[in-house]
Amino acid sequence: MIPRWVWIVMMIGIGVEFALGVACLVLVPVRRPDQWLPPQSRGLYVAHAVLGGLLAIGALTILVAVLGGSRFVRLGAQVGLVGLSLGAAGGMLSVSHPWRLTGMGLMFVGSIVAFFGYLIPLAESSVQERPSNDA
Repeated sequence: MIPRWVWIVMMIGIGVEFALGVACLVLVPVRRPDQWLPPQSRGLYVAHAVLGGLLAIGALTILVAVLGGSRFVRLGAQVGLVGLSLGAAGGMLSVSHPWRLTGMGLMFVGSIVAFFGYLIPLAESSVQERPSNDA
């Protein structure tokens, strides 16, 4: 069984990743040429990509670890991985100018889906931990 702190760390990581993405959006001009690493705020883009890669590795590790777990825990791990995959696909789409807005939308939706995916196992465990009212 995966401890609660792992799910919480993934949710915090997704929040930080989202904040880095917003910072990239604010600091890099929308009309920039098509390229993977724009010269403006290159370090921020690298940090955004590295954290996304680490989150993806964590998501795959969690999914493998919970394959024999309860249905809600597996669902949370699967939804989290799907959300991170949507965000990664959006990041790749946003390199090309005609697809930039679509890519940003996918990154936004992917972050939200992943965050709530990792919230599912926490909700399930809190239901199981409630004391019974056998008075």
